[in-house]
Amino acid sequence: MGAIVGALYAMGYSPEQMESEVRNTDWRQLFEERVDRRHLPMEEKKYDGIFTVSFPVEGTRVALPTGLVSGNHIFNLLARLTWPYHDVDDFLELPRPFLCIATDLELGEQVILDRGFLPDAIRASMSIPSVFEPVWLDGRYLLDGGVLNNMPVLEAFDLGADFVISVNSSSDLRPADELLSLPDILTQTIAIGMRTSMLIQRDRADFSIQPDLSQYSMLSFADVDEIIRAGETAARARIDEIRALADSLNDLRSTRNGSHIPAFQQLESFRVRSVTIDGLKTVPEDHIRSKLQIYSGNTVDDEILTNALMRLYGMQRFDRVTYRLDWNGTYDEADLVILLQEQTANIIQTGIFHNNMTGPSILFNATLRNLIFPASTARLNLRLGYETLVETEYFNYIGIEPRLAFYGSAGYRERELDIYQNSLREAEVKTDMLYAEGLTGPLYASVIRMGIGYRFEHFRLSESIGFLDLRSGWTSLHLLAGELEFDNLDRSDLPTSGGHFLLRADYAPDFLPNETSFGRIYGSWTGHHPVAPRLTLVHTLRGGYSFGNNLPLHYRYYAGGYHSFAGYRKDALAGNNIITAGLGVRYRFYGQFHLAPSFDIGNTYDRIGQSVFDEPLTWGWATALSWNTVLGPIEAILMGSRDNAVLFEFQIGMNF
Repeated sequence: MGAIVGALYAMGYSPEQMESEVRNTDWRQLFEERVDRRHLPMEEKKYDGIFTVSFPVEGTRVALPTGLVSGNHIFNLLARLTWPYHDVDDFLELPRPFLCIATDLELGEQVILDRGFLPDAIRASMSIPSVFEPVWLDGRYLLDGGVLNNMPVLEAFDLGADFVISVNSSSDLRPADELLSLPDILTQTIAIGMRTSMLIQRDRADFSIQPDLSQYSMLSFADVDEIIRAGETAARARIDEIRALADSLNDLRSTRNGSHIPAFQQLESFRVRSVTIDGLKTVPEDHIRSKLQIYSGNTVDDEILTNALMRLYGMQRFDRVTYRLDWNGTYDEADLVILLQEQTANIIQTGIFHNNMTGPSILFNATLRNLIFPASTARLNLRLGYETLVETEYFNYIGIEPRLAFYGSAGYRERELDIYQNSLREAEVKTDMLYAEGLTGPLYASVIRMGIGYRFEHFRLSESIGFLDLRSGWTSLHLLAGELEFDNLDRSDLPTSGGHFLLRADYAPDFLPNETSFGRIYGSWTGHHPVAPRLTLVHTLRGGYSFGNNLPLHYRYYAGGYHSFAGYRKDALAGNNIITAGLGVRYRFYGQFHLAPSFDIGNTYDRIGQSVFDEPLTWGWATALSWNTVLGPIEAILMGSRDNAVLFEFQIGMNF
């Protein structure tokens, strides 16, 4: 990380400005490289957060990453911090001369970076092995310079320094009884290689400062205050030497008539002179520009530019989405160059889900980009366990208009329905369904999706428990379908802000080869509103209406379970029409632990024209304890209702 500090100092950043950047940057988000859900395109949000393991695949082999972090978000932070100096090609021309060190991974030799694009040089110099992916720069594959030279004191003297103070932020080698894992061994191995050159270089400095950082790691994001204090304590221990050195430097400046370097002034915004897209191979440029939404003549600040870049990165089609600014002699306006590196790998992913009311299930997914058409996505889904699913999906932006898209799906799925009578389960019905659906419509601003089209179903009902008068054999349906969806939730698991709205209509008309004509319209809304730093208000609305005769059993409305209607088992509430409402709060009381009391009220009814309020409303309550983990939320729920004193529900992961 020394390259970052050195570059900021060379540009004129004061210690106070550097400290402000450290405190105001969400380092965990930069390292996790998780895209804010609001920046994901609508076609990707359905899959956000449901997979626990992902593998990129190149050809027929699994392409393991070359680092835990690609460094895309880090690079864009560096680009922002260096805005005024994107045009500077010679780092010796910065307010203070600067260079940084990298290691050529192929040749095993030190590389001095003192020219080029400043964010590129910093990013290459901080490519810690196994943590950050190496960087290709000027035909060389570069790693962190610390591998060969973690304290470039001699290089600082060669740059013209009269005095050099070295600061060693690395820790001593750890004893053998603390090396308990593969990461421990790898870190120690790297440290051994760095130690010899560091000791040699340290002795060449005028004096050295070594803070005690043994209890911290590069992931100690929450310990910024303690780490800063450790550095200050180590420096104050040698304050007399530092003051003497400062006096010597002041005397030297007066002798040389040196000029004072003004504090760095960050630019707040700039006017876009032009926008250039560089690096595209398969994705159409007009599609990129429709996502970027920055045009010539726009005034852009850091927030606008960051959101635009995240919309591109959220498309899941690029390994790298970065930029550079060409000022051409003025800081009022700049040419914006978007630098893209397209993904070449497909993805295999796996997710798990378990609920004590339904049982476990596992989802396997293969995602293929640019299949048949550029900017398309094909998916193969296989769900085993509860409600088996075999499905293919295809999504493609239609070239007529960048925001117009086609979505198609086809496959086989099971649906298991529990049939209740007077709060007692009297039957279990299995629906086997072959289906195909195609919808076409526009998408807007990563939050709205619309589509109209056609759906075909070929299904049969079979009874595994109970005695119902079910029609035997297979039945076909031809339906006209339409959807409208809005989604600006901040995250898929335990959201803290935003909302999700879905409106779906299906109609089996007489003029298509249907045995019976029916239709239904369904709408649902869930809103999340932060009312305090750890407290979120959650409210839900759900309504469904159907018409026609002989509504198929799987087209009725069902409710029950914590995430559907608290206090009832799955499918315990059923009818041809439904209306429910819910209200609750979720409080994050410790770390990633949440407590969420909630209350649901509503009713189902069968007869057309029957008022939902003609019968007593059904109600239910729940209290959920949730823990957000890498597997998704783990939730334990106590709930009850008008018909059930107490029920217990437990689930692991995101439901798919």
